[in-house]
Amino acid sequence: MQLDQLITTFGLDSCDEIPFLKLYARKFKISRPSYIAFIVVLLGLACIILGIGRGFFIKIMTLVYPFIMTLEVIETQICLDYRNAKQWLSYWVIVMIVHLLDDYFYWILYYLPYYHFIKFIFFVLLFHPKTQFAEHFYDAVFHRCYINYQKYIYSSKRVSSYNY
Repeated sequence: MQLDQLITTFGLDSCDEIPFLKLYARKFKISRPSYIAFIVVLLGLACIILGIGRGFFIKIMTLVYPFIMTLEVIETQICLDYRNAKQWLSYWVIVMIVHLLDDYFYWILYYLPYYHFIKFIFFVLLFHPKTQFAEHFYDAVFHRCYINYQKYIYSSKRVSSYNY
């Protein structure tokens, strides 16, 4: 079936194992839980492109899955998976910087055509399991900055503002 090929192409096969999607798939008599995820993604993309609640959908679609995956990394008893931890820590560093820049320069960015759609695609590339782009982007951009300014960050003397 062509829909199954699309689901595999977009990496939504893992959604078949999500408990609450299984529950709703049984409730609505849908053969695969990933069909529900596919419909939600399509509706979200349509809303982003058409401008209907795009800020809300971008935040939901780019924060919920990474949040769940970060909790999974934190809650696993064996923290031997350094690459997975680095992927999600890198994701949150990049998200924080993008949101800061977005808040300060929104009045300019708002007028760029398809800005919200491009931002959404960028976030999906960052967190998608097949790309692991957050780790690569962090290594290419922010790691160099950190190395260059590390001596300045840690060399300044910390002065307490409290007078005891």
